[in-house]
Amino acid sequence: ADWKELHADYQASNRDQARHIMEKLTAIGCTYVTAGDGPDESVTFTPDEVEIMARMEHGRWVVERLLAGWRPGEERDPEKKTNPHLAGWTQLTEDVRELDRQTVRKIPEFLDEVGLQVRRNR
Repeated sequence: ADWKELHADYQASNRDQARHIMEKLTAIGCTYVTAGDGPDESVTFTPDEVEIMARMEHGRWVVERLLAGWRPGEERDPEKKTNPHLAGWTQLTEDVRELDRQTVRKIPEFLDEVGLQVRRNR
């Protein structure tokens, strides 16, 4: 949904996710810099790096949801604040894990939109 149409809870979640990008990048030996600072060094994450960051993102999301009063449940129900994905990484289906992988693969794209680039630490 368009940002203006998102419920305030989801806007806050997106902000939290953005604030957590540096932690994920640090975990795989990367950082971000202002685009144009030095040569263009496009970064492609390895499968292992994607997995590390996807696990981190899922853990971040679980904590965020639990702190907001959500609980594990059979179905996602915003009124009851239940979600079946409030589980450990190994308990998730591959399809659900792939959602987190897709999100972290897009980190360079997200940063590019605000004039930043991923760089590997030297």
